[in-house]
Amino acid sequence: MTFYSIDKLLNTILAQPTWEKQRKYHQLTKCWYQVVNHKVAQHTRPISLSNDILYIATASSAWAQDLNLQRRSLMIKINRRMDFTIEDLRFASVKWYQNNTISVDREDKSKEHPSTIISDSSLNLLPVDNPQEALQIWFNTIKKREQKFFTCPRCNTKCPEGELKRWGYCAICFQKSSSSIVNP
Repeated sequence: MTFYSIDKLLNTILAQPTWEKQRKYHQLTKCWYQVVNHKVAQHTRPISLSNDILYIATASSAWAQDLNLQRRSLMIKINRRMDFTIEDLRFASVKWYQNNTISVDREDKSKEHPSTIISDSSLNLLPVDNPQEALQIWFNTIKKREQKFFTCPRCNTKCPEGELKRWGYCAICFQKSSSSIVNP
């Protein structure tokens, strides 16, 4: 079994065309911390990239205002280091205390994912009075999903049609075949 470093695996993933936006964001984040000094880095955090605009959370509105005055010079420094051009930098303190998750200009593609089985709108998300009722709702949901399932040609288990269309077999078989490619 061959072990690969996480950096090598991450670079392989980010090199794929479908990961272009994430690659740009990843590069911009690294670049941001190289361009700004240590004090600015402590009070800022790149949070998203959308339409070639890098959004940066700041620790306070004073930091946002100060950096907004330096926006043009920061953009020039960043664009000199990148193989693509960012159009603008936006600073705001609003998202500083929120979750640290990143956002990279994504549309809602949940319905396009091959493992999507049933839309959230068709699920009963209302609170129930007792565990038996919750269990019955769960059984009914599973029965609805099962009606839309197809059989995987490799392992003969039930799976969503989208998985068969995309990979030719279920996601579990796809994962097994992918892991054998990475670890021959």
